[in-house]
Amino acid sequence: MPTFTEEAIATKKKKKIELVGVDLYIITDKGIPKFADGEFGPFKCEFISNRGTKVWPGFVSPDLLMVNWYRCRFMATRNVQDHEVSDFLVQLGKKWEWSAAQKLWNYDGEAGFSKAY
Repeated sequence: MPTFTEEAIATKKKKKIELVGVDLYIITDKGIPKFADGEFGPFKCEFISNRGTKVWPGFVSPDLLMVNWYRCRFMATRNVQDHEVSDFLVQLGKKWEWSAAQKLWNYDGEAGFSKAY
């Protein structure tokens, strides 16, 4: 396994890491979740997908077979801290059942997550 020399470690450029959002997986039998702007503080829903297909915003084919598990991408509307993600999850959990959350990060201003849509 490769290792880094002391010189390589000392000269490696530090990347600016910035928390910019959360992918949240919501479980519901009520159809596509709906979120009001500002409902969850500094986090705004950007899109919702189901089984890898974007289902909001935009048109959803009536032929699309959806399951009760939705990925909802919430992006921060301002700079946020780690504890604000925790607060967001508690607040959202009062209304929605969720199974997993993935923090989204930028590295030196570039997204460290997929922009599939």
